Amino acid sequence: MLKINRGGLFAGAMAAATLIAVSGSVLAAAPAQAASVITPQVCETGTFYNEHHSATYVGNGNTKVYGQGGGTLSIAAGKTITVSGSLQGTATFEAGAIFERVSIAVSATVGRSSAVTTTNTYSWPVPKSQSTGWIEMGAHRYNISWTQGYYRTPCIWVQTDSGTLLGVTPNVRFIHS
Repeated sequence: MLKINRGGLFAGAMAAATLIAVSGSVLAAAPAQAASVITPQVCETGTFYNEHHSATYVGNGNTKVYGQGGGTLSIAAGKTITVSGSLQGTATFEAGAIFERVSIAVSATVGRSSAVTTTNTYSWPVPKSQSTGWIEMGAHRYNISWTQGYYRTPCIWVQTDSGTLLGVTPNVRFIHS
């Protein structure tokens, strides 16, 4: 498809007027452009991925520690767990490309699973007003929705696939009741 620029004649006249104003004299100006300039509209070629992500928590129930109100619960430093994300209707090679895009956007490694290790002991005092409480160790997770497609002339987006992913990072997080 072609893009038509109808302002060519006006732009040529403005250039001539500017030339006269700057020099203070009339010089031989170039002839005015034709009424229409035809330029092709060009789009990038190839396959593209668009993604949107939001941060959440993913826990590991095997680390959950319970205790009575008034007590203190702890998870010791050096504990390592594995947390997992998921692929829903996504080919592995697409997931890799999408995880890479999110990793760059959030400045952290995002993948399908990750080992998470505590570097400090995490403690939480259960309020006396609470009969029992709990703490749990987990990781930072991203909910990711994505689309795949290409541009067809004249720069029209054609979606060929879409899906959702849950990606995890090695960044430890804790939650409590």
